[in-house]
Amino acid sequence: MQDSIIQKLDITPHQYEALQMSNYMEWCESVTINDREFQKVLANASVSKWYMIEYSKCEKEFQLLTKRYAGSSAVSTDDYKICYADCIDKMLSIRPTALLQEIKKTHAIGSMSVQGVKIPSLTFNQN
Repeated sequence: MQDSIIQKLDITPHQYEALQMSNYMEWCESVTINDREFQKVLANASVSKWYMIEYSKCEKEFQLLTKRYAGSSAVSTDDYKICYADCIDKMLSIRPTALLQEIKKTHAIGSMSVQGVKIPSLTFNQN
């Protein structure tokens, strides 16, 4: 399947991998609010596995939409690229909430002293 996509988009395997990584990084940015969360999500194996499964579903949709035009001169490489981008952009609207909550979990503590003043019930993000 990957070879077919590479041919339709008229890119090299290296460009295809760079495109996938760029899309993954854009998605990670869309589900995080700071650099620390971004790094944790980007490096998380479970999230990456989930993402690649969902990404492959989007690529299958692209294949289904374009297979009837294979070998046709009526559809240009740019048309394929637009269709591919439209299919992959759907990734920006989905997320594995349970996995992300575990990564971004905050921890509450009963109280903390700041310059001798006891401050009750603080929540700290201990990333």
